[in-house]
Amino acid sequence: MLKAAIAACIQSPSPKRVHRLRTATRRIEATLELLTLTVDISGLDKRSKPLRRSLRKLRRAAGEVRDCDVHYDLLKTYGRTPNTQELFNYLTAAREKTARDLDRLLRDQQKKVNRQLDDLESRVHPAIDLDLSGAKLTGIVRSWFADAVSGLDSEQDEDLHTLRKASKTARYLAETGSKASKAVAALAMRFEAAQKTLGEWHDHLLLLEEAHTTLPRDSDAIVQIQHDMESLHDPADAVAKQLLAMA
Repeated sequence: MLKAAIAACIQSPSPKRVHRLRTATRRIEATLELLTLTVDISGLDKRSKPLRRSLRKLRRAAGEVRDCDVHYDLLKTYGRTPNTQELFNYLTAAREKTARDLDRLLRDQQKKVNRQLDDLESRVHPAIDLDLSGAKLTGIVRSWFADAVSGLDSEQDEDLHTLRKASKTARYLAETGSKASKAVAALAMRFEAAQKTLGEWHDHLLLLEEAHTTLPRDSDAIVQIQHDMESLHDPADAVAKQLLAMA
């Protein structure tokens, strides 16, 4: 999946292809977490570190492009005015730059990442038939999530974003067994719903920050975006409290 996503993005970094690339990196990261937690494979943690570093580089570069795409689409809901057009232009230029940066990184890293993936595949072969019960996988996901969000405060915006990222990984961990267990599938859906709610708030927050860098302070667009961001904060905070209580 990752090899195909890299090749596709080099050919044309469309929004869908960039999103698939980012998702593929996260799914492999989640799989590595699962294997580390469940399978005794000699040297797996050490030998997978170079791949983990490569995945982070790819994910972050793809994430910058993806943010531009998401914010551009979000801005469309506020209509085109002389003020918002400035922000559209800013996002268009930012998208072009981040897409070029991503393309250079992918071309530079493609062969190395492919070798790292092949090496990993040979090392995890003993776990190819790993079969976890729904109850065991649920316990693993909940335990991992509890560790990942320990000490977070739902009142802090930065912690809300950390909760969102942890929810993504927990979702991908759960989805490894969602086809075999209704309970695990329900857990994955719960994390996905939380991720969406937290993401809507965070996307508006970032769009607001970008608007402040390009638009007049009294711009109608800034007022509208800020109003929506504040409205989305309450449900995000409520979801965060539920996640922390679950952990």
